[in-house]
Amino acid sequence: MVLAASFPDKPPDADFFVDEAGMLDDAAKAKVNETALLLLRDEQIPLFVVTIASLAQYEATGMGIEGYATALFDHWGIGSEDRNYGMLLLISRGDRKARIEFGAGFEHQYDAQAMDIMQSLIVPAFKRGDFAVGIMDGVRGLDAVARGLGLPRPTRPAWVLPLLIVGAIGFVLLVVNLFKTGRKGWAWALILAMAALLFFALRAASSGSSGGFGGGSSGGGGASGSW
Repeated sequence: MVLAASFPDKPPDADFFVDEAGMLDDAAKAKVNETALLLLRDEQIPLFVVTIASLAQYEATGMGIEGYATALFDHWGIGSEDRNYGMLLLISRGDRKARIEFGAGFEHQYDAQAMDIMQSLIVPAFKRGDFAVGIMDGVRGLDAVARGLGLPRPTRPAWVLPLLIVGAIGFVLLVVNLFKTGRKGWAWALILAMAALLFFALRAASSGSSGGFGGGSSGGGGASGSW
């Protein structure tokens, strides 16, 4: 039941996150605060990130991630009654679920963009264990939606660029050697294997003042994801 659920305390005035699950490093915390502060200053849209260990911790297992995000949004009053454009990114680490929740002012206009952010920016990073990266990319995506911009590309895993460079050099040298020696058979199979490796590496490379609490309410749509 909603009435049985409890909630994390609101963050201090200088912060736009509550990281009870320990998913943000210091750099990510600073980036979330910087992005959210500028968005609030420029567009008067508050954006908050909340990580929790599990829904069970707050007696909210029966609500699901969607119900708890709605209840938390309303409990905190993200946004304001006259300008109801708040944004919340909630992650339950133990349940392996995340939710983007919009204030009622958005009127479900950006559900598709929210799903794109969830599936292309947040979930792939979480599947790699890069929680801080996924959260920062999710915040960048929400910032872009709020500003009417295109979604940012995902942050590349650290191994992608070195793999692309080494793979490209090796691929070129192998092809040149094959043409010089005239070899066939297994060598061409090796070329195809290296080409496939480069293809998947390229896919990974492209895959993708405080305040803000003033009586706002949820109901403007959003998106959920799991990993």
